[in-house]
Amino acid sequence: MKLAKAFWSLGSLLVNGVIVVYIILSSNAPTELTARYSYINDNWGVYGAHWRVEFLLMTMVAIGALYFAITSKKISWSVITVGQIILLGTYPLMLGGYRNTSVELAEMANQIATTVFVLGNVIFLGGLFFLYLKDQLLNRWLRYIAVVLAGMTAIVFMIVFADIISWKQAMVIGPLINILYLINAYYGLKLRIE
Repeated sequence: MKLAKAFWSLGSLLVNGVIVVYIILSSNAPTELTARYSYINDNWGVYGAHWRVEFLLMTMVAIGALYFAITSKKISWSVITVGQIILLGTYPLMLGGYRNTSVELAEMANQIATTVFVLGNVIFLGGLFFLYLKDQLLNRWLRYIAVVLAGMTAIVFMIVFADIISWKQAMVIGPLINILYLINAYYGLKLRIE
């Protein structure tokens, strides 16, 4: 139990730094496709390290969620776990699909990785919405904030998945997801499942 709580809480806390780094990296990258992938390869040390760290942190979150799903027998934890497992498929695509590949191959890897990432988040955030909706552990005001944030961000990811807005447009919700991950980290510390 303690290790699962540590994985969930530490992964949720530290992924905030990764989100900030990704926003900075994305804002500095050129928008033109060929120049963008050239920029990624020229800065592969930063990009590769960033994605490996994120992969590790998201794996920690997935391990914690899986333990909580098994021990609590709550469907919300199962949904969260499935979302996290889908999300994990993003990282090998980015790590293997961008480095020293043709622009066409890198773009294909990017499209697949983005689709997997967005779908994983729809499921993960939907699971968080239902977890916090029925939660009795958090203070009422913090629970309401968690429900609203999980619901809003899940809707935004659904809109991206439906191809109504782009992933780049959706990145404005980054700070909301940061807050939600902080709540997740706190929640993991308070959680008691025997």
